[in-house]
Amino acid sequence: MKRGFWGLVLGLLLGSAWASPSRYAEQFEYAWRLVEEYYWDQSHHGVDWVAVGERYRDRLPEIKDWRGLDRLIEEMYGELRDDHSTYLSPDEARLLLSGAQCLPLPYREAWDRPSGRNTDSPSAEAANPVPTPLSEEPRETAFAAPQVSLRGGAVIVRLSNLIDPEAFSTLASAIRRYEAESFRKGSIKGYILDLRGNPGGLALRMAEVAGLFFRGVPWRIVSRNLGTLPQPTQPALGRANTQKPLVVLIDGQVNSAAEGLAGALKEAGRAFLVGQRTAGNTEVLIPYCFPDGAVAMVAAGVLAPLRGATWEGRGVEPDLPVQGAEAQLEAALRYLDGLSSRRYSLPAWIEKIRAGQRFRLELGVVR
Repeated sequence: MKRGFWGLVLGLLLGSAWASPSRYAEQFEYAWRLVEEYYWDQSHHGVDWVAVGERYRDRLPEIKDWRGLDRLIEEMYGELRDDHSTYLSPDEARLLLSGAQCLPLPYREAWDRPSGRNTDSPSAEAANPVPTPLSEEPRETAFAAPQVSLRGGAVIVRLSNLIDPEAFSTLASAIRRYEAESFRKGSIKGYILDLRGNPGGLALRMAEVAGLFFRGVPWRIVSRNLGTLPQPTQPALGRANTQKPLVVLIDGQVNSAAEGLAGALKEAGRAFLVGQRTAGNTEVLIPYCFPDGAVAMVAAGVLAPLRGATWEGRGVEPDLPVQGAEAQLEAALRYLDGLSSRRYSLPAWIEKIRAGQRFRLELGVVR
């Protein structure tokens, strides 16, 4: 009886050991197929994706654990060289996506059984067929928190990314607070949205932030499988949270959804852009979540204004080119000061009458 028991245990252990390579292969194939079937550029930027798959597939026998598989797939995604697409382990997804929503892996069979990832491992997540396995409390974030400050009557909000939900919530809270203060005291001249160095993030977060300042359908997403899709602000209708003047600070390190945000605000005539031309890297990332909590970030489309040429490869031009971080901020403050002084000046027709009177006084016509 004892021999039979231990034989069963040994058989289960051996079965588990032999099953792992097949689970690694399944995870690998799903990750490879996502790029093959959903990547926006069918030529994969000139990369032979079939050959890449074969080369990395040959390395699967070397994989001894899930951590090794995560690194292998991440390295494979790096072959695209698009500065966007990547593969995140469950731990990395929790840290980097900070609770952001993702789409379930579009292969039904992947959800029909547990992933096989060892949930006792510090880098593992229990298999859980839920489309948004990234929301956990308490949560960490790899990004700098949004910063809000007040200078010379201008509310300055710095957003380091458009992934963290705090990017939207912090900005929305700042607008609520200072709009109320401005209503009571009339002390707020406008807003400065500092996007410098922002690598971008999610189209949803971009649409939420834009919706605080204006409403409409300012973008289109050009995708491989779905064609051209209009992208509205969130929400798309109604009155924006503020009508006050807005200046956006940009530089060459602004990418992706952050470029789309700056570009849309400029195209809508809602913001004045100060700084340097953005990176021109506007691929749209779609996060696909695996049952075990890993996430494949795939560039599934290109972001463009609703009408006109895409920003891909050319970037968003500032209204006022300025070099140097402090000089850019000072230029933004001066712009808001100028608007404020004009807003509180007398109507133009009164100024013209006064100017005419002064002119006639000089001629001795009016006593």
